[in-house]
Amino acid sequence: MRRLEEIGIKNNWIYEVVVSTFHVRVPHAAPMGIWSEDLDTLNLAIYRDSKTLKNIIKKKEFAVNIVDDIKTFYESLFNKGNIAYAPSNQINAPLIRDAPAIIECKVTHIAQKENRFHIKAEIVDIRISNKIRLINRAKGLALESLILATRLHHFPDRRIEEILKENSRVIAKVAPGSMYEQVMENIMKELN
Repeated sequence: MRRLEEIGIKNNWIYEVVVSTFHVRVPHAAPMGIWSEDLDTLNLAIYRDSKTLKNIIKKKEFAVNIVDDIKTFYESLFNKGNIAYAPSNQINAPLIRDAPAIIECKVTHIAQKENRFHIKAEIVDIRISNKIRLINRAKGLALESLILATRLHHFPDRRIEEILKENSRVIAKVAPGSMYEQVMENIMKELN
């Protein structure tokens, strides 16, 4: 299912999506990070107290809705009744009706790790209905870091330096080997 590569997903980059499941018979959606280690399967790391995790463990199926509308992320957290769903043909999970792309998944492996569960899933189907804009936090964090780096001398208490270190850590996690990671390495060198 090399179509992951065709839609722009890169190995080990973490993308922000909205995962949808059924909770009993009621559609449920939540923002989540997904990644692929091989461009054939998808991975999720979900906190143990998550309703989405309980649904995935029970049903062994879920949909990854690739959306770039921040309003959909907001609604999946705070206004779930505003999300319109459509049925799936392949799995027992609802799909977000207006998502530009949907990846339907079946769980192949579940492992508990500390306070999270690692879910690995095979891809059953990928549907693309509109232009896809994947969301990876590295670009925004790198831009914010560049802006903050210009303000270091205005904040001598080292608050900005700590923010830059955290941004660097997150960028290395969500976009390993990227130009964003290189930009952060250069910023951190300039600080020293």
